[in-house]
Amino acid sequence: MSDVQHEAYRPVIDDGRGIFPEDVRVKAPRGAREAIAAAAELRNTTQSEWLRQAILRELEANGIRLRRGAVERLGA
Repeated sequence: MSDVQHEAYRPVIDDGRGIFPEDVRVKAPRGAREAIAAAAELRNTTQSEWLRQAILRELEANGIRLRRGAVERLGA
């Protein structure tokens, strides 16, 4: 698994909400919080950062890149 930090962290409009202005909520299977905490600890990062990186890796694996707030379809 890659340890590459994805570069999708630039707000399109600096409105004071910080570098991560969008909130995403999901339902997950039992034990997901504990599994995420364990994975984040293994990478020496926060649970939020681990989730952000996992989402970006999976998007790219599916041919979608998020860059500075814009969606880019890879190979298109």
